[in-house]
Amino acid sequence: MRLIGLFATSLLMLVSLPASAQTFGSPIPGMCLLSRMGAISASRAGQSMQVQLRQMQTSLNGELAQRRASLDRERQALEARQSGIAPIEFQRQLAALNQRAQGIEQQQNARFIAAQTRGQQQIDRALNDALSRVITRSACSVVMERDHAYGWNNAMDITGAAAREMDSVLQNIVLQ
Repeated sequence: MRLIGLFATSLLMLVSLPASAQTFGSPIPGMCLLSRMGAISASRAGQSMQVQLRQMQTSLNGELAQRRASLDRERQALEARQSGIAPIEFQRQLAALNQRAQGIEQQQNARFIAAQTRGQQQIDRALNDALSRVITRSACSVVMERDHAYGWNNAMDITGAAAREMDSVLQNIVLQ
């Protein structure tokens, strides 16, 4: 058990270290590398979306907890009356409560997913606008995903430029 804890601690330390790329050779003219997730995470719009999604998740969880508590009270009241109603009627009412609980949860999930989708669409549009400018300015003939490379020459990395350009295109997103 102790060995597993030591291994897990070591693994967490390795994961938390920033990934540093080994610089390989000289830059290849016309080849650019982009970390899409890195650009989005570094942009103000990406950070804005993450903050808003966390706030929305907290709000939805609070609302869901209140609604569940209300349904739990209804369930307890139904169980208290169980001896006074027919078993089939009790089962029908219990199933209806369970169905309402499931519907509420599905509705909350749908609201969150819809907001997340709206935010991601705004981010994607801003990234596309930013990339078209950065790619033109950097004279990229081909852009490859940096996160799948073992190493690169940093002169080929356009991630930071894409994030800065995204900031000029869109700083905040609107989820609602």
